[in-house]
Amino acid sequence: MQIIVLGASRAGLALVRRLIEKEHDVVLVDPEASSVVEKINLNIVYIDGVIIDLEVLREAGIEMADAVCAVSENENQNLMASQIAREMFNVKHVITRVFDTDDYKLFDGSGFVTISSPELTVEAFIRELGEQTVEKKVGFCEQNVLGHMISFSLIEPSEDLIGGKIRELEDTDGRHVFGVIRHEHLLLAVPGMRIEKGDKLILATEKLK
Repeated sequence: MQIIVLGASRAGLALVRRLIEKEHDVVLVDPEASSVVEKINLNIVYIDGVIIDLEVLREAGIEMADAVCAVSENENQNLMASQIAREMFNVKHVITRVFDTDDYKLFDGSGFVTISSPELTVEAFIRELGEQTVEKKVGFCEQNVLGHMISFSLIEPSEDLIGGKIRELEDTDGRHVFGVIRHEHLLLAVPGMRIEKGDKLILATEKLK
């Protein structure tokens, strides 16, 4: 697939790496794309420019793009860029990062998918692009908590999630980060906690009856 990633945010760069691994043709658009790409030594096609600039989008190849992922830190620009991609260039698959789940349910019928920041993971974008992912699960158990059967799984986060915050790693499958195993100690997860190399995440899901 030919995919344009709008925004060189942490999530955007992690998404770019995953898409390259999956052998997609990727173009990164960001006002500081060249400096970011040079800094992290990423071999990718990039365009310096604002993500809602029509000429910049044309230069990025939006007229031939199979998908557009708007993942910048500017929510308004993400939404504007997504509307441009969908309505002006008829891009079939448009995925947008937003920051308030409730406020943007009204965009559900707009022809593009909104993924809120608390739900945002690279995996969520990959799933929306139709890819299957396999996480490294290293443990599993079930526990009855006040009459609710909760499934706990222990996973090793992928390299591109290291340094991200818990609030950016919430899963869209209904699983929540319950805790972190760090240096053989259990830490209860809080939204601002950063994931470190060597951490293991405890994900909790209510088992439906």
